[in-house]
This record gives sequence, C-alpha cells and structure tokens, in this order.
Amino acid sequence: MLEGCLIASYSVNAKASFIYVNHEYHEEQANLKEAIAQAKAKGLVGKNILGTGVDLDIELFSGHGSYVAGEETAMLESMQGRPAMPRQKPPFYPTDFGLYGKPTLVNNVETLCNIPRILLKGAGWFTQVGTEKCPGTMMFSLSGAVTTPGVYEKPMGITIRQLIEECGGGVPGGRHVKAVFPGGPAFSMVTAEQLDLAMDFDSLKKAGTGLGSAGVIVVDDATCMVSQTLKFSNFFKGESCGQCPSCRMGTINLATLMAKIENGEGTQKDLDSLMQLCGFVKGTGYCTLVTGAAVLVQSSLRLFKHEFEEHIALKRCPYQSAGVETGSHA
Repeated sequence: MLEGCLIASYSVNAKASFIYVNHEYHEEQANLKEAIAQAKAKGLVGKNILGTGVDLDIELFSGHGSYVAGEETAMLESMQGRPAMPRQKPPFYPTDFGLYGKPTLVNNVETLCNIPRILLKGAGWFTQVGTEKCPGTMMFSLSGAVTTPGVYEKPMGITIRQLIEECGGGVPGGRHVKAVFPGGPAFSMVTAEQLDLAMDFDSLKKAGTGLGSAGVIVVDDATCMVSQTLKFSNFFKGESCGQCPSCRMGTINLATLMAKIENGEGTQKDLDSLMQLCGFVKGTGYCTLVTGAAVLVQSSLRLFKHEFEEHIALKRCPYQSAGVETGSHA
C-alpha cells in the first residue's frame, strides 16, 4: 500500500499523502506506523527520495469511525477537524477542491495495493484472474450465518455459493441460506435461488443489486427478515450525519415504521407508507446513506412481503413465538 501511495502521489505531483484509518484499528495503525518508519529510514519517504529530487511525506490519520466518513468528501471534512459531513457534488469534487482546498486524489486501499504489482508484472498478469470486465481479485468480507466468517481474497466473478461453502464453511446448525446481502445492507438482497450469481460489479448490477465494498452478509432461514431489516434500519438512523433533512427524517421514519411492524402494531397502511417513503428519499442526500436505507427496506418488502403481512395479521413476530432468535446473524 505504501508503494501504491508513492506511485500515485508521484503521478499527480503530490507532496503529501495521508492514510485514513479508523481509530479503533489499533493493530493496523501500529503496523502502518512501523512500515512508514522503515520506509523513511531507507530513504523511500521524505525529502529527496533516493536522490531523485522528489519529496513526499506519508502521514497516518486516525479517523473517528463514523460510517458516513467512508464517503470521500466526508472523510476530507473530518481530516480538517470538522464534522464528517459529505460535501455537495458538484461543485466540490476532491480533484478540484479537496483536502485543505487543494486538488486531492482519493483511492481505496485495494486500488493502491494493486498498483505496484501491475507495474511490476504487467496488465496481462493482472487479468489472468477475474472476469473480462472486472479483472483481478477482491477482498470479500464474509459474515453472518456462516461457519467461518472472515476476509477472503478471491478472484472477481467467484459465485456467492462458492464464497459461502468454500470460504465460509456453509451455514451452521443444519440451517439454509435465506438471503444474502452481496455488498452490505445498502444494496438489495438476493435469495437462495440466486446463489450462483457471479460476485463482480457487472453481474450483480444486472441482477438489480451491487458489490459495493464486498461486505457479504449471509442470513439463514431461522432469521426474521422484519427484525433483520429493523436492525439495519436502526444502524442507518444512528449513522446519519443529519446534514440532509431527507436523510435525517427519512432514516428516523423508516426505522420507526419498521419497529411498529416488528412489535406487532403495524397495519397495511404502514406497508404502503414504507414504500412511499422509500420513493421519496432515494437519491436525495449529498451521499448515498439514505438511498441505502431505502433500498434495504424496498428489497426486504419485495422479497419477503409475506413476513411483513404475517406480523400485521398475527399482531406479533411469529419467529419470537416460535422461540427463534430474530435477526441473530446481523
């Protein structure tokens, strides 16, 4: 990654490079500090690198862990001591007005890590794995109802089924897959009938969902989808920075309606209100948080509407009455 930072910085004539890391990642920060110190000791970072006349400092920045700080302009705002609130784009694109008002190149870790290897081994080597339109590998973060959750580097185009069975060791307890979030809760779910979908950007987009940062969440058939959706709705509500009224109020109202239904107090009108609210707030924020919150609810209603209706008809959560842990694999 440090090599990638050096190459990317040199390519745009940058004099400073910053690595933004969540403050909770203590081991990662310690490793990065040691690596930066080693690079400086060898003359690879700092003034007049290897006698070339090129100057570049690399600094580790400890972020405060806000979910919305994953949006590039919100991250830049937090690095300048301000609340992590996304900027309006246009006109404030980082390449024009970035950190401290300077043009700024923002890339994720995987992109930077690939740069040195591609330059060293060539594009042909890189495209040997993956798909034609999405070559290379991806770091898949597999969690939820799997035996061995973890982070797995696999070729782009691996199927959801392969990830669950070969990497995750299958679903524990003799249970079965009920749904999967291929790119986290901000993207539409897929069902057990779609497990042979390829995990690449194009294939998932055609299927009406997305890969995102490859945060794959598996949900088993013992999980109440209303409860699961409520948990993620509460997450979005808590992580909204509150800057955009549509997001601030939209996430609150979505979570409130979901809680009402889960608690057995919902009506058919509430289902209609949920869908109407999702349509109102999608695409209205400076970032995609409120859109993700709406997509989550829309996806759950589209695929598991019968569970919502069952909650309304019984005036309780049927999974709780059956002694099942609702949303146990969030």
